[in-house]
Amino acid sequence: MRTFPRAGLVLSGLVLPAVLLSGCAASPGPAPASAGATAAASSTTEASSTPTAGVPRGTSSPSTPTATSGAAPAAAIPTDCTDLIASSPFTDSFGAWPLNDTAVIGAPGTEYSYPAGSTVPTPAASGATVAETLSAATQLRCVWRDPRADITSMTIEIATVDPAIATGYLASLPALGYTCSPTTAGAGAGLACLLTTTDPKYSVDVGSTSFLRGDTYIHISQANVQTPGLLALLESRLWA
Repeated sequence: MRTFPRAGLVLSGLVLPAVLLSGCAASPGPAPASAGATAAASSTTEASSTPTAGVPRGTSSPSTPTATSGAAPAAAIPTDCTDLIASSPFTDSFGAWPLNDTAVIGAPGTEYSYPAGSTVPTPAASGATVAETLSAATQLRCVWRDPRADITSMTIEIATVDPAIATGYLASLPALGYTCSPTTAGAGAGLACLLTTTDPKYSVDVGSTSFLRGDTYIHISQANVQTPGLLALLESRLWA
């Protein structure tokens, strides 16, 4: 098997190095969207021709995201990453990979380590970008990575944020190529902004999803893994 250099993880605008990982980019797990695989979505707003949280590449949207309508109910953010995907098909896909492995996130106290699992929000550093400010508010960070590959991974971050800041951030994303659309109808509807690109080195799909419902912000980063229905599942878990 050919060994490639290590690749970093992207967490809400922060590129953080992974450690002690080697192997080839492709994995025997779920086929990447670039291979033309498709699957049925689990909600009326989600489909599967892209790895980005189950929403298809090319979905039409207004150039500027629409604010959510009405007040959203409070989300119940879990303290355990396994609760997010328990009893779902994802336990047999990315959920089968090591979770919050110190080989990926680093050992606590080391130079390149970062918190994962249930975390305590911290003030953003002076001069932080809006993405970094939202990331600093993370209360649950879950990192799954396929140890057989350099880039195949899934990261989910969930935070309670200032809705005005997050709304402004999502409004800026269409200019960067994101597609934004509501995920549900009615009061408190969530808004998801999605982007799928191709990694230039490994030629696999890389997805980024930013989602806001009320004061709850979810950021999903994924590479070389399809996740049809993931965002609908997370909504059902947080707003049961």
